[in-house]
Amino acid sequence: MIAPAAVLMLVTAACSSTGSSTSGGPEQATIVGLIEIKGDSPNALNDYNNGAQMAVDAINRAGGVLGRPMDYRRIPASVTDPQAARTAFLKAVDENPSAIIGFPGGGSLEALTRDVDSAAIPMIHISSDGKLARGAESGSEWLFSVNPDDTARATNAVALAGKLGGKRIGIVATDETFGRVSAQNSIDAIEAAGLELGTVRYVPPTVTDLTGTILDLRDSDVILSWTFPNVLALQLNQMAQNAISTPVITGNSGPLVTSGNLADENARRPLHAVTPCAPAIGDSAVGRTFAADYQARFGATPTASATQVYDSVRLLAAAMESAGTVSDHDAIAESLRAIEWDQGACAAMYKSDGAQFLGHQMVAEAFAGPGTIVDRYDVVPSDER
Repeated sequence: MIAPAAVLMLVTAACSSTGSSTSGGPEQATIVGLIEIKGDSPNALNDYNNGAQMAVDAINRAGGVLGRPMDYRRIPASVTDPQAARTAFLKAVDENPSAIIGFPGGGSLEALTRDVDSAAIPMIHISSDGKLARGAESGSEWLFSVNPDDTARATNAVALAGKLGGKRIGIVATDETFGRVSAQNSIDAIEAAGLELGTVRYVPPTVTDLTGTILDLRDSDVILSWTFPNVLALQLNQMAQNAISTPVITGNSGPLVTSGNLADENARRPLHAVTPCAPAIGDSAVGRTFAADYQARFGATPTASATQVYDSVRLLAAAMESAGTVSDHDAIAESLRAIEWDQGACAAMYKSDGAQFLGHQMVAEAFAGPGTIVDRYDVVPSDER
């Protein structure tokens, strides 16, 4: 017969060995990822979760956070269904984690900011939606973006369009918050650059045929595509089928399409993307090491999306270490506002501006052949403009 104290020791040891189903508690860092993987929705890919898993593994190999292993839990969260997104967020809150990461699209999160305020848990989101900035209409003091703000991507994409010789710039965008905000920012940037706005078309996130849209955009020198990866892949494949080779510029969907082999090499030739980083071919030694490790583990080149989540988890760990707590949400949030962290695989420096955007750099990548970085952009923090 085992004594009660021995039973307790055995149960404790069994729970601590799992690493993903422990209670978290006041002394164990717990991160909830509001992240989809393949099979959760038509738009889902594994990149975000891959980055999170690699970060947690690296942190725990190095001793965890404040001497204890970090616990990571994933809850699928829709980027297109606000009600499903809210259900997922409330499930995350019920876990009482140290922090939350997730929501690549801002539309679902815009409807949740009052819930975010009520939860009072620091959250790093992967959207660049300016409406989610601290002090903005849907913002919250608990929301931080790993990206630069959304005007930067559109402004730099238009600058790249001009560099590619574009005079008349067309736009195709998904008919939801991300697509419409990105399209409007692009229209403003096209006007400011003295270029001509071409055809603008909005399409459903679940569209299965873009032939008419593609033919309408033949009058454009360059096409800006603010769409999800499945829509971008459809666009590229149908452009190739119709022998249309107009340069296409997108955001983080570009590397996702390439990494996921959603469009073949010929269809990818016109593709360019303005993203926060391209770690495998960038200047950062940390980024190149991460890219090599990611390739070895997952058999794919890491996208900016995977790399940003990898950095977000590690940045949160650094903020908790600096704050000396994994349970005081106010202290963790304040640490995120104050920290200057230069260990990222994506951004050279993460530092919160007044709007709580953490990243301040972008690159332009071309995907023809092996892929190259064709330009680099510094993004001035919002409170220094």
